[in-house]
Amino acid sequence: MPKPEFEKEPEYTEFEKRSIRKQHHFAIKEFAYYMVQNEIPRTLGFAMHDSPVGMLAWMMDKLYTWSDNYPWSPGEIITWTLLHYFPGPTTGFRMYRENGAEEKEHIQYENTPTGVSAFAGEMEMVPRSWAEKTANIVFWNEHEHGGHFAAWENPQALAEDATTFFRSIWNEQA
Repeated sequence: MPKPEFEKEPEYTEFEKRSIRKQHHFAIKEFAYYMVQNEIPRTLGFAMHDSPVGMLAWMMDKLYTWSDNYPWSPGEIITWTLLHYFPGPTTGFRMYRENGAEEKEHIQYENTPTGVSAFAGEMEMVPRSWAEKTANIVFWNEHEHGGHFAAWENPQALAEDATTFFRSIWNEQA
């Protein structure tokens, strides 16, 4: 998400400053995968399906790069790879084209009450002030551990956040 316009620059927490640095690093050093999957999802999908070792290497790179030092076991790596391999890798890659970058340039404000579990290892985490420009943020909780695969890396924290968020929404509507 590009930085929104502000009349006055927000004061960022240390967590948010790290998130901005991580997002910048990701955009410069780690974003090529998105471009390949967005531009040629079928070609990449056929190549990955033809080479299980290639698919394993692709998935391992994402699991290690996008997680927050999570100690992936060989069984977990193989399981995650097969979850993408069996239905055909093109399926997972295709969503990048269908949800292309051109849609990200203009993000319409979302009025639905929104909860965010912010994990320090997530590569595209934005500061709360940025998120509030695009959504009705009613719950925000920052976690020092967890990355892109937070539901796997830090499931307890994510479950607690979801429970707290939904209880607050349901109590308001009751």
